[in-house]
Amino acid sequence: MDFNMLVDEIVARVNAKIEACDCAAEPCACDGKPGLLILTQEHGTVCHEKLESARLQEYYRTECALMKDYQCDMADYEAVILFDLSIDALTRLAGGVCSTPFTALAQKAILLGKKIFVPQEAVELFSYAETVPSAYYQMLLDKLELLKQSGIVVCPADSLEDAILTGEVKAACAPAAPKQEAAPVAGREETISKRVVTERDLAAVYDRDVTVVHVGKKAIVTDLAREYAAGRGVSILKDS
Repeated sequence: MDFNMLVDEIVARVNAKIEACDCAAEPCACDGKPGLLILTQEHGTVCHEKLESARLQEYYRTECALMKDYQCDMADYEAVILFDLSIDALTRLAGGVCSTPFTALAQKAILLGKKIFVPQEAVELFSYAETVPSAYYQMLLDKLELLKQSGIVVCPADSLEDAILTGEVKAACAPAAPKQEAAPVAGREETISKRVVTERDLAAVYDRDVTVVHVGKKAIVTDLAREYAAGRGVSILKDS
């Protein structure tokens, strides 16, 4: 073997060693398992349980975005568990303005069509169901519904792993906001002192608050005036 051939052989063996070391240093790229990203805004017991779940690790390599300082390539993951869906995060995602590292990664997952799962207990909105005005609650529920239509699955935490591994999703039940009855509006009364009360006279005093119109004992109320009053829920009372 001449010198050049010897050098080529040494280089080939060194390159083979380097490739072997790279694979050993990056097992997640060589173990053949798809990635599952735990995306959270702060560490907690529940998210660590999913990160270390033996059941999930049988199929996935699990990683935490927060531990990677959100420096994650979403293309490397098949699925995402989204914890801490705060109202701020909800409105950012639904509005498409995702300027935080957390929401930017979540938005990227939506754009790439990844499977995204949210534990129902991690949806902050539901914790205000008993106090939030119903109109405001419905507005935020509509934003959550938009995210669901975009592929985000919301389900109870105890069925989360089944949803991820088998696709069997136990439907989440959003708490209903309490019914808030409108305060009754006291009807206002008007008086018409004319001898003949016409439709025009009623129109002159009528607004939505008027429920009773008083007229004189001997007043003549035209048929058109009575029809006008009846059509608007107004009672015509003759004074005694």
